[in-house]
Amino acid sequence: MTEPMNTVAAAPANGEQPVLEVRDLRVNFASEAGTVRAVRGVNFDLYRGKTLGIVGESGSGKSVTSMAIMGLLDKNAHVEGSIKFRGDELLTKNDKEMSVLRGDRIAMVFQDPLSALTPVFSIGEQLKEALVIHNPKMTEEQIVSRSIELLKLVGIPNAEERLKSYPHQFSGGMRQRVVIAMAIANNPDIIICDEPTTALDVTIQAQVLEVLQRAQQETGAAVIFITHDLGVIAGIADDIIVMYAGRPVEKADVDTVFHKPVMPYTMGLLGAVPRPDREKSSRLVPIPGAPMNLVNMPKGCPFAPRCPLATDICRQGEPDLLPVEGREGQLAACHRVKEIVDQNLTFSDIYTVGESVKSKFDGIPREQRQTVLDVKHLKKTFPLTAGGFLRRKIGEVHAVDDVTLDVREGETVALVGESGSGKSTTLLEIMEFRQPESGEISVLGKPIAKRMSREDKRELHSNVQYIFQDPMSSLDPRLPIYDILAEPLKVQGLSKQEINDRIRDLMALVELNPDQVDRFPTQFSGGQRQRIAIARALAVNPKLVLLDEPVSALDVSIQAGVINLLEDLQNKLGVAYLFVAHNLSVIRHISNRIAVMYLGRIVELGSNHDVFEEPLHPYTKALLSAVPVPDPQIERTRQRIVLEGELPSPSESFSGCPFAGRCPMFSTLTKDQQARCLGESPELVAKGGAADHMAACHFA
Repeated sequence: MTEPMNTVAAAPANGEQPVLEVRDLRVNFASEAGTVRAVRGVNFDLYRGKTLGIVGESGSGKSVTSMAIMGLLDKNAHVEGSIKFRGDELLTKNDKEMSVLRGDRIAMVFQDPLSALTPVFSIGEQLKEALVIHNPKMTEEQIVSRSIELLKLVGIPNAEERLKSYPHQFSGGMRQRVVIAMAIANNPDIIICDEPTTALDVTIQAQVLEVLQRAQQETGAAVIFITHDLGVIAGIADDIIVMYAGRPVEKADVDTVFHKPVMPYTMGLLGAVPRPDREKSSRLVPIPGAPMNLVNMPKGCPFAPRCPLATDICRQGEPDLLPVEGREGQLAACHRVKEIVDQNLTFSDIYTVGESVKSKFDGIPREQRQTVLDVKHLKKTFPLTAGGFLRRKIGEVHAVDDVTLDVREGETVALVGESGSGKSTTLLEIMEFRQPESGEISVLGKPIAKRMSREDKRELHSNVQYIFQDPMSSLDPRLPIYDILAEPLKVQGLSKQEINDRIRDLMALVELNPDQVDRFPTQFSGGQRQRIAIARALAVNPKLVLLDEPVSALDVSIQAGVINLLEDLQNKLGVAYLFVAHNLSVIRHISNRIAVMYLGRIVELGSNHDVFEEPLHPYTKALLSAVPVPDPQIERTRQRIVLEGELPSPSESFSGCPFAGRCPMFSTLTKDQQARCLGESPELVAKGGAADHMAACHFA
């Protein structure tokens, strides 16, 4: 279907010509199941100095659109339509002709910087290649000078020395900065960013976004920013295209999309996002169903099977992307736009979500609940070795350093912090079910001892279960779901009839069809696989579930359903969660208590409200200020605390506070106070108004 030409954004008042013009872009792929219509009629204009955000669930066509512009699709792709760069048609160019533009006039920042950098070449060599291929007359002196300038521009310290380093010697955030430096090396007219901050911590994400905005200001480039994170897009985009099933379903400026959306799909995406700036007031609003299969699509609106407002007309013909009456510059593809605008409907009117299940522990103070997990002074070190065949120990990595916390019945305790802070190692040490290297771990009042009987171990396995980040790697692809769920039940000695009954109950509990137990994991979506992993964890009625980034790999719409499910299961069953995540928006919504970790230590511990509303430790304040809020008005006025430098190595030893080298407050202290920070390690003690709100900072 060809969208009418009036769906293209109007030109600026100054008459400036667009840098990029995309008209009726279509991309098809041949597959065994049939033709995959990955992109279906995309139209937009891109202007210099502006940022266009493209959002949508996985499989909506965002990345394929960007790869078509770059000319990076494989031979299996059939591309139609028009892509003009400064009036020059790109779709008629061959790969050799496109390579003249790629990296020079049009640059790209990929999602995974490690796969975008060559591991056997130094950073300096790769920057040199990016420069010389488009500027063959540059002298060696000019190349080195420009490379150092680029690394300084993206905030990499000791730029001259780091040119000699290799990609593996940089952290994820530093590698992404190098990729950005390569992208802006030749002052491109267009920078395409494909999920550039997805795998990064919030502090590193804030730094990378700042670098991108600085690079855009320096080069004046137009930016296409692709992401599924609506908080990020709220703070960086000027205009937004929302894509579903390969085509735009809503277009507008960033404020209109966030505050006056008219397409039910856009509303669903916004309603599914937890807010880090507000206390939880209601359940999240998941979009029902799964994204449309792009092979042999049925007629009608592709969103109709998931849309609460769908009527017969929605199933008969696909709506065009047309201007919304009374809304200048806003376009939507929906048959019921007029009703939505006239009645001023919001996502809460369209998507109904039931009340949360009442917790069996409502009204019972925390101190009166049983302690499910008690961790005292836990330490875990790994030897650092060097040498060849006869390796020798040259140091230690302090992965977990004196961690003390407890988890009570029916509550969720969250561990947060940057990558390398020791969160996952803490979970693994608990799950090892053996006496720790140092410290004590007790489950339901029983310490984990060096020698335990088989019965005690079996009971321990029943009481504590683990849910991993990637459900596909934790579910055996060779086994049907029935066998996956039956395995822990057989270990518990249940009869076949008891196992059948329990599996039926488990499937219903996680809201999956019990008739699907004969299917294999590959036949389920990502969100459904995570529900199966949750069902397996709950099969033996545990008292404590350890969750390691359980929703980080899911789209926001699927994530909302899994979070709601975890909340309901906790309230029904009274199970306790120890929850690791780097997404602080999710943590704000689901947790009761929060432990903030830095370099293996807990630096702040308190209730959800206390930590978010009255943070004590400078590191916590920096983390919270870096969390993007899905509201463009708030994002434009927020003051961020951007941490300087990278997380130090856990192999380093500190006589004082390990955060002192990055602490924003350190420079404001007197010399005597600074000497205390550098020479005396702070203890985790009560600092706030609440007795259970603690921080490890001398001057919190």
